[in-house]
Amino acid sequence: MLVVYTLIFLYGLYELKSRFNGQVMEENLLYIVNLVIVFCLILARYKINNAVRGSLLEVESENEDDHHLELERRAYSAAVYIQVAFSLATVATLVGFILLRESQPDIVGVSAVLMVVSFFNLFPSDKIIKITNPTFTLPDPKSKNYQQEYFDQFDDGEKYVMLKGLYKIYSLVTWGLFILAIALMYYSVFSGNSQIISIIGIGIFFMLVQVSFTQSLKPNKAK
Repeated sequence: MLVVYTLIFLYGLYELKSRFNGQVMEENLLYIVNLVIVFCLILARYKINNAVRGSLLEVESENEDDHHLELERRAYSAAVYIQVAFSLATVATLVGFILLRESQPDIVGVSAVLMVVSFFNLFPSDKIIKITNPTFTLPDPKSKNYQQEYFDQFDDGEKYVMLKGLYKIYSLVTWGLFILAIALMYYSVFSGNSQIISIIGIGIFFMLVQVSFTQSLKPNKAK
């Protein structure tokens, strides 16, 4: 897959160079974003390959912890690149469909394909799971308590790290939504382009995030 992604990237660079002057700015920007997505997938696959190869190496016992930590860093770096690729591909597909669905449907189609590819790359392979958490076993996908069984696989230290990170994300999302709503208000006033629907949607999502988080902290009734 690394070779395939690299060949696609090189071909895309060649096509961009040959078509750059003949396309409008929006088309060139979307094309460049598609190339950035492919490049992120290349970096992710490179990190995954390095992590898998590193897991096969035999190291001295005193260096095992450092070696495993480095493998984990590579695996999580790969996950970050894949998440960036998926986010960019999603935005490129949505924006491209709005602006270029009639003039350049092929570029929009490429963005959609990259979104699908990135989405399936979000699911880690068994080899990567064994690197990041050697004792982890995926629950039965048909289980009614899949999410709880998945979460219970982690020890207390790992759960603490996860919950600490999720709390930071909660704070980032709530402040981000608030600032975005304010920015859209000023944009509506000064540009004359009403963003009322977007502001209402953000407000509803803002409410759901806060209420869901607070509700999760509410103690259960004593049995």
